[in-house]
Formats: sequence, structure tokens, C-alpha cells
Amino acid sequence: MRHVVGFLSGLILGPVLLLLSGWAFSHLRRLHGSGLGALDGAGPLAVAGLLGVGLVVALLAVPPRLTPMLPLGASLVLGGVSAVSVLRGHWLERLPSLPGSEGALVLLPLGVFVPLVVVLFATVFVGGRWRREPEGVTEEEYFEGLYDDDGPGRGPVASAHSGAHGGASARPAPRHRA
Repeated sequence: MRHVVGFLSGLILGPVLLLLSGWAFSHLRRLHGSGLGALDGAGPLAVAGLLGVGLVVALLAVPPRLTPMLPLGASLVLGGVSAVSVLRGHWLERLPSLPGSEGALVLLPLGVFVPLVVVLFATVFVGGRWRREPEGVTEEEYFEGLYDDDGPGRGPVASAHSGAHGGASARPAPRHRA
């Protein structure tokens, strides 16, 4: 189920990455055209948008416990739109005008998103991302090592009682993970 939800989330994140990159590009291009730098006017906001794109890509590509279907969905959207922009560019002109679509339509035929597609698609080949690791301690691991081999009544509870009555005070440490 987590793979299905991840794939559908990736299909949503793909256009978000595309539009956010296009929005930041159009703002930075407008600033450059007027002779201003990236730290003037709305430049810091556009740079923050690019930082957001980088953060989302890092969160999609890096965590090993994340389903690989999430970055796969995003890479399929970005790769598909990039291919359509090169092969049938007039199809993208029919899309509704959204904030960032103007800049994205400039970036798409240039192949700017191809490295991003490769990075996100490569996560499919990481084998550990397909399996879910059991979280926490299993019942067997919890009870493992609680009692010594000396028999019942000689475990940590018995040792604690004998330590209070003048017996051995050293308690064996449990061997399970915390």
C-alpha cells in the first residue's frame, strides 16, 4: 500500500517541482533583465523557491526507508513532460497558464530537468528501499537474555532480591536493544 501512495504522491510532486522551478526561473530572469542581482527585489524569494526544490529533491532521493515509487512518479512526470516538450512542444501550449508555467516552458526544451529525472529514477534500483524494515523490538528480541541459563528464579529479578539481602549485587545487563 505504501508503494501505491508513494507513486500517487510522486505524480503530484512532479508538477510541483516543475512549476516551482519555472516560477523561480522567471523571477530571476526578470531581475537579470532589469539589471538587478539575485539579492535585490523578489530575488531572495526566488532563491528560496530554488532551495525548496533542492530540499524536496534531496528528501525524495536520499532517505533509504522511503518507497522508491515516490521519486519514480516524480521522475516519470518530469521526464514525460520534458520528452513532450522536445517532440511535440505545441501540446504544452494548450495547458492552462499557472504560476511558473511560463518559466517551465522555457526550461523544458533545454533539457534542464533531465539530470533531475536521472537522479530520481536511479532510486528504483536501490534494493533496500523496496523492503520495509520492522520497527521497534520484536517480542522475541525483548525477552531474549532476560533470564540466565541457571534456571527459573535466577534471572535479574532474583538477582535484585538477593542483592538486597546481602547476596551478589551484580545484575546481568539485558541483551536486547533499547
